Amino acid sequence: MVAAGGLGTRVSSWARYLPKEWLPVAGRPGIVHVLREIAEIGPARVVVVYHPYYEQFVSWARRALEPDGLTAYRRAVGNPVAVDVSPQGLVIDWVPQQGCYADLTSLLNGAEHLAGHSDTAGDDATYVVFGDNLYPSCNVLTALQRAPEGVAVLARDYEPGLAERRGVIVTAPGPQGAPRMIDLVEKPGPAAARKLQARHGTASLMLLEGRARLDDAFIAFARDRHAGARPGTEPKLALALGAYARTRPVWVVRTGSDVIDLGAPDVQHNT
Repeated sequence: MVAAGGLGTRVSSWARYLPKEWLPVAGRPGIVHVLREIAEIGPARVVVVYHPYYEQFVSWARRALEPDGLTAYRRAVGNPVAVDVSPQGLVIDWVPQQGCYADLTSLLNGAEHLAGHSDTAGDDATYVVFGDNLYPSCNVLTALQRAPEGVAVLARDYEPGLAERRGVIVTAPGPQGAPRMIDLVEKPGPAAARKLQARHGTASLMLLEGRARLDDAFIAFARDRHAGARPGTEPKLALALGAYARTRPVWVVRTGSDVIDLGAPDVQHNT
């Protein structure tokens, strides 16, 4: 499930013209890099949950990424194109986000769509990929595949300067040294971050990244949490993960890979 339901509010000077997931990186739209990352771990049905504002754009994007998209492009330009950069082995569905503006809404929209397809029946693993985060130096989904059974999240080492813009994970050693999430604080202010550091030590803290492997039990939990959210609040996937971790294992998979945030104001330096 690719979460692409945002409007790029941090880069609003250009995001009203182009979804941030389509910003070119190394000559290809960011979302093509994301889909190729998914394709590398095996054939899959992918649901891309997008904001309805981009409906007309997505009608073209859907065609461009279809198997005959390259053929149509060759026909239009009147000469051959040497390399097809489209991902292979994926069935891609496009679903407009319905409900309040939130990443947890995207997850539940995508999960509902996938549950209606026979080729995903019986699967108890849903990979959630934030479409505006790219990991150019490695395929981080393979690390999530190797995590112990159940829910697993991607994270990186704690940096105090980034804490107030990220989800801060509190970890504890699990079986065979695999770290477990025991709590998560979403974007703590400086004072709250200092309290976390003093209480747990920086070695026990990590920063949440834009990839996760979920199971049916978590999705049911998230659905109940979403339904119980107060009107006017934004249900967050990070907070649902933190609440879930207080009752069941949530494994933490470390990455040191560079990340490109397509919604960051300075992203043009990475394109």
